[in-house]
Amino acid sequence: MSIAKMEKLAVIGLDTVKEELISRLMDLGMVEITDQSARLAEEDWVGLGVRDGNEDEVAALDAEINRVDTAIELLEKYSTAKSPLFFTRKAMKKSEFEKIMRDKDRISQNVDYIMGLNERLHSCREIINKRNSELASLTPWVSYDLPLEISETQCTRIDLGVVPSTVDIDGLRKAIGDDSEYVSLHEINRDKDMIYLVIISLKEDQDAVIARLKQWGYSPVPFREFRGTVTENTERITREVAETRGQVAEIEAEITAHDDMRFGMQCLQDRLVMQRDREKVKSRLLKTKRTFNLEGWIPSECRKSVEAVLEEKGCCYEYRDPEENEEVPVLIHNTRFGTPFSAITEMYSLPDYRGFDPTDIFAIFYALFFGLMLSDAGYGLVMTIFCAVVLHKYDLEGMTLKMIRMFLYCGIATVFWGALFGGWFGDFLPTFTQTVFGHKVPLNPIWFNPIEDPTKLLIFSLLFGVVHLFIGMGINAYMLIRRGHLFDAFCDVFAWYMIIAGAGLWLGGGSISAALVAPGKWVCIAGCVIVLLTGGRKKKGAGKVIGGLGALYGITGYISDILSYARLLALGLATGVIANVVNLLGSMLGTGFKGCIAMIIVGVIGHVFNMAINALGSFVHASRLQYIEFFGKFYEDGGEPFDPFRKNTKYVRLVNDTDGGMK
Repeated sequence: MSIAKMEKLAVIGLDTVKEELISRLMDLGMVEITDQSARLAEEDWVGLGVRDGNEDEVAALDAEINRVDTAIELLEKYSTAKSPLFFTRKAMKKSEFEKIMRDKDRISQNVDYIMGLNERLHSCREIINKRNSELASLTPWVSYDLPLEISETQCTRIDLGVVPSTVDIDGLRKAIGDDSEYVSLHEINRDKDMIYLVIISLKEDQDAVIARLKQWGYSPVPFREFRGTVTENTERITREVAETRGQVAEIEAEITAHDDMRFGMQCLQDRLVMQRDREKVKSRLLKTKRTFNLEGWIPSECRKSVEAVLEEKGCCYEYRDPEENEEVPVLIHNTRFGTPFSAITEMYSLPDYRGFDPTDIFAIFYALFFGLMLSDAGYGLVMTIFCAVVLHKYDLEGMTLKMIRMFLYCGIATVFWGALFGGWFGDFLPTFTQTVFGHKVPLNPIWFNPIEDPTKLLIFSLLFGVVHLFIGMGINAYMLIRRGHLFDAFCDVFAWYMIIAGAGLWLGGGSISAALVAPGKWVCIAGCVIVLLTGGRKKKGAGKVIGGLGALYGITGYISDILSYARLLALGLATGVIANVVNLLGSMLGTGFKGCIAMIIVGVIGHVFNMAINALGSFVHASRLQYIEFFGKFYEDGGEPFDPFRKNTKYVRLVNDTDGGMK
């Protein structure tokens, strides 16, 4: 449970070893290389060095990466292989990976082949889209039986066009008849938007007729690219579409048949990404004619490994501690139990480098809060088994691994609380035995049933919350003392311990022993006096006098925080009540064998829904209790994650030849 100590590393080396050094640092994955471009404006660097890197090379590699990625996505799209529930990178030894990369030229040819199929696929689909558009334009004219290439005779013009469906055709005929005695207008078709017309007029009258038609919203519809009748063209296009779709099916089948190329392309893409990243990181370096300068952050525990590489390459290097106002990346170390719960911390914000990482402390509270809110041993057992199977079957990494492990622990906590409260899919066993066999088999809680005694669970939840808050306040006191502010810790933390604990004994201690009431009263009063006298110590003028009143008013915030833990009761009761209602509904559909089937069907559907919705609620509210109530007492956020220069591969996880493929 700590934030790793970071040091700033500065390296100067000969340009001849730069490439190999960068590769070795990538293999180690222990140094976050920082951008030094701003240093070129410093007096020491003016005219001495320039920024390293080759942007054109990076752009070329990015283009090739996108190309390979497109080929991979195409193979994935048409693959018939079953997709796994969780995607995991394939663990490979470096020697195996390099063996595959010896066939890089062949894999590149495969990429070219798949991209060629992709181009053919796009061409065919463009043809289909074009032909379908042509069909759509011809369909309204299907009853027009003249060849479309005929647009005139010796004396007449034939025009095809449309007018809005709201046009009065008889009025239109009369209007164009006023301009020309020898004109014919035929309605071919109409739909909700348009009326499709054929207009035959004398050539010398055509301009006047068209001008009149445009006054009525007329638009010409030319068919210059077509020969033959509409029916002939429709039949021809339909055949072409069918033939092209057949070609598409053949291309798709060909892509599917070459799914075995995919893994090689995935390896190639990861190799290209590593090459791109190595080239890209150079832009963060400075160089002269013969040397380079590199700076970055490194965890103190990684010094020996990095020093060995630097000395092997004959580099000069030095370390220094972070400066007071310097932004330092954050790397947190947690126990095996606490590590999965760092996902909760990361979703909120990493602690400041000079702050405190509470993950290992709140991990136990998070699991217990989650279990208390879900509070059904049956649901917890299902969750635990599911998570255990996933962890055993899949080689998970990163956030997914953390979340599954966290839910495993939360499932175990749910089984614990469910057994204490007697909830095994609600009251399924008693209800089932009563419905099917006519004799109830009770399943008594180890502790008590919250539905029958909610007040007891409410009191316990609030006490649980007080302990949680006290620990958060204690962390704040620890941070103040570590920074040399012992008096602040006494006034701002320990005085509130006295107020809250004293008030608790004063108001509720009598239920335990009457002797606790008086001491609780005076401890609470003493705490209030301390807060009143010291609350305005950092203010000026009248604020020093009245500041204590404002500080003491903070008691309302503590009361609000403590009452927030009543959600432990609310969500716990909700889970149990809904589970019992599901069982009741199943029991109402009959008895005996029919009742057995009904309870199983209704139970599966109802309990899956209840478990899903309340597990989500437990996750959200357990997180809220950490973020608002617990973190609010001490947490200093804003830390940027430590992001070392490493192999950010997507498909393959490279491991050392001697580590047996372990992470």
